[in-house]
Amino acid sequence: MSPPLSPRLGPGSSRFGIWGFPPRHTKGYLWITFLVGVFLLMALSENGMFERDSGPPYTGLVPDNHSLKFEPESIVMTPQSQPTSNPSKSLKPSSPSQEIISETKLEPKPVVKEESGRITTLTGLDPKDVVILVKTGATSIWRRMPAHMSTTLGNPNMTPNIIYYSDSPDNINGNPVIDVLANVSASLKASPDFELYSKAKEVKNNNLYLESGSMEGDSYLPGGWRLDKYKFVPMFAHAAATMPGKKWYIYMEDDNYYFWETLYAWLATLDHTKSLMVGSPAFRLGEDFAHGGSGFAISGQALATTFGVDKKLADKYEDYSREQCCGDQVLSHVLREMGVTRYNELDGGSWAALQALPTWRIGFGRWNWCSPIMNIHKVHQADISRLHVFEKEFKANTEGSPRLRYRDIFAGLASEPMLSTASRTEWDNYASAKTFLLLLIRIFHRRRRRSLLLKWRANLGFLRQLA
Repeated sequence: MSPPLSPRLGPGSSRFGIWGFPPRHTKGYLWITFLVGVFLLMALSENGMFERDSGPPYTGLVPDNHSLKFEPESIVMTPQSQPTSNPSKSLKPSSPSQEIISETKLEPKPVVKEESGRITTLTGLDPKDVVILVKTGATSIWRRMPAHMSTTLGNPNMTPNIIYYSDSPDNINGNPVIDVLANVSASLKASPDFELYSKAKEVKNNNLYLESGSMEGDSYLPGGWRLDKYKFVPMFAHAAATMPGKKWYIYMEDDNYYFWETLYAWLATLDHTKSLMVGSPAFRLGEDFAHGGSGFAISGQALATTFGVDKKLADKYEDYSREQCCGDQVLSHVLREMGVTRYNELDGGSWAALQALPTWRIGFGRWNWCSPIMNIHKVHQADISRLHVFEKEFKANTEGSPRLRYRDIFAGLASEPMLSTASRTEWDNYASAKTFLLLLIRIFHRRRRRSLLLKWRANLGFLRQLA
């Protein structure tokens, strides 16, 4: 008797069971799915999506009101300067673990009330331990300082100690302005560099104005730059004599805008008991000095061991000042002669927190995208207002975070003009090379979809041939 016949193997079965290996066209679909996944991973990796803090932290277009929220990140601080809450405020814990933490004794940290309803903790640096030296001039004070006094310098809790220096005594909004050149030698006042100094007094005695507001009674006097270089050394000599014992002395020009909380948070990580001068690097005559336009800070120890020790430093370097062009270089030279050099441990990298450019000339890229920024230089009055509004909106949108980075400046101030001018021809944005940030994000999906679609079609055709 012959053995029974085996059942016929259907298209969905095999000799190993009814569920055998998939047919050939199913293998092709699996290959296509695999290749598409590989292409997607390549595209994401190519655009830095897997790199930490290496690219834009958002993946969409900038909204019209450019109020973007970033993940709260803080500048890297030393353990002693990490922000802590004020233990003097007794808060009701929401969990047993918080109750245990609240029982821990912590040293009180300075807390600044900047606005009603919001408290900002400044990582270990009390603004009362900071003196701000503002340099202006008789021909610019009424054009530049009023806007600062209601914005940059308008919060007495954030900037409680301010000294205004000029080349003519004045009073602005009830704040005395010191003639920092009043005590220079008679021979120096008789030099051609002091022609503006003498004529400014004549204009004031004749009840005229130096504000250059294109109004009746205006008087224009050139020579402010020649006079400016003599102010630096006497400014710090005066600060050392009238407000000694502070931790930091910050220099500010009347065309500079500081982000105080970011600057204070960084200064808190440095040791003010050491002789330090921190600022953006500049070079002249083989000397490294802190650039005045970018702003700089001198530690209390540095001031005490220089101007605090020798009260006649300003007199000794009058002749040297005549021979130089720039007051910031003169001041750095005086400090160097007394053993204080500029802090340069952060030079050569992507750190450029104190910088010399206005918003419309700042470059943005991977080298500074996540770096802190502490000031904007060469500001017009409109810039001061815009920066003040932007800073308030940034704090509101980041739940009070005071730390600003270059990417925040780009998103809040630079992206909208760039997007609005992207279609212009013969437009120069001063970029050193063609680099796309938000514009790349804007066209990313469209171009990537097109590219991936073409690759997918090509691979699909190839796979069909193999099938």
